[in-house]
Amino acid sequence: MKKLLATVSMTVISLMMFAQADYSLYTRDIRTYTDYYTDDQVIGLYENQYALPRNTLLQLFSGFGLDWGNVSLGLELSNYLGVPVGEILGIYREYPEGNGWGVMAQRYGIKPGSPEFHRMKAMMGKRNRNWSNIFDDYGRTRNPSVARRNRLPVNVGLIRLGSMSPKEMEQINKEIEKRNKEINKQEKKMNKEWAKEDKKLHNQNNKARKAMDKGMKKNDR
Repeated sequence: MKKLLATVSMTVISLMMFAQADYSLYTRDIRTYTDYYTDDQVIGLYENQYALPRNTLLQLFSGFGLDWGNVSLGLELSNYLGVPVGEILGIYREYPEGNGWGVMAQRYGIKPGSPEFHRMKAMMGKRNRNWSNIFDDYGRTRNPSVARRNRLPVNVGLIRLGSMSPKEMEQINKEIEKRNKEINKQEKKMNKEWAKEDKKLHNQNNKARKAMDKGMKKNDR
C-alpha cells in the first residue's frame, strides 16, 4: 500500500513539474522576444494586442516582477479562465520565481494532465506562435499595429487593479527609462559590430574578386 501511495505521489509530482515547465516555457519565450526591444516599444505592442492603456500595463509590469512574459501569461490566463487579473497577480506574488502559475491554474480547476490542462496548453502554444510572428513582423516594420493580428482585447471587467500612487508611477517610469537606455546601448553596440563585420566581409569579397580577375587575365594570356 505504501509503495502504491509513493508511486501515485511521484506521478502527481511529475505531472506538476511538467505543467510548471509549460508555463515557464511560455513566459521564457515571450521574455526572449521582448528582450530585443525597449519597454516603450513592448508597451506599444501590448496596447494593440490586449487593448489596454499604458498605465494598466505599467502596473502589471511592476506587479509581475518587471517581466513581460509574466504580464502576457497573466493576461492570457485571465481572459481564458474569466478570472480578474488582479486575483492572478495576487496568487503569483504568493510564490517566488513564477512557481505560482501551476498553483493558480489548479485553484481554478485546471489540474496537470487533465483535458482542461491540455486545452489550455494548446491555447498557450497558439498564443506563443502568434507573438513570435508579431515580433518578427515588428522587427522588420517597427509598426506596433502589427500586434493587432489575432487581437485579444481583455475584458475590462477583468481588470480590477487599485490605482498606483504618483510616487509608484514615477518609480516604474524611472525603471523603464533606465531599461530603455540599456536596450538602446546594446542595440548601438550590436549595430556597430554588424557594421564592422559587414565591412570585413565586403573587403574579403573584394579581395576574392580581385584574385579571381587576376587569375582570369593570366589564363587569357
